[in-house]
Amino acid sequence: MKRSERYLKYGVKLEDRYLIYEEENRRVAVPYSHIAFLYVSKNNLVIQTDSVERVVIKLDTEDTANELFEDILVSIERLYIR
Repeated sequence: MKRSERYLKYGVKLEDRYLIYEEENRRVAVPYSHIAFLYVSKNNLVIQTDSVERVVIKLDTEDTANELFEDILVSIERLYIR
């Protein structure tokens, strides 16, 4: 299983240029280029965009939240290296 596939059970899919997050009643696509800041708070990953949108992704452990944080940073770096 690819590392990015581990996050599917949390509703997170990492694409080349954006992140897709699905909750019960909403589906959000966040382009990596629109992320203003990103932080981990306990077992939550918080994404703030350039606008007022804030996405809070609840994960089972703080380690998983930190791994997702790192994977998003790698995706952002890849986007800007191209």
